[in-house]
Amino acid sequence: MEIPFHTPEDTDKEWYKFECPKCGEEDEVPGYVIDEFAMVKDLKEGEMPGVACPECGAEMKFKYTFER
Repeated sequence: MEIPFHTPEDTDKEWYKFECPKCGEEDEVPGYVIDEFAMVKDLKEGEMPGVACPECGAEMKFKYTFER
């Protein structure tokens, strides 16, 4: 059975940086979380799910992907 999101070994590798356009807060989200959000929201390939700002609740905007 193929798992449609990252395996536990991959959780430290791919991260996504988001920034809030309202308050400027930045947040780093692990790739497996983004994958799960995308599955729940049934997004098309390449679409980024919305992430709520932990400070003000506004929808954060995707900035870039990086590895740890």
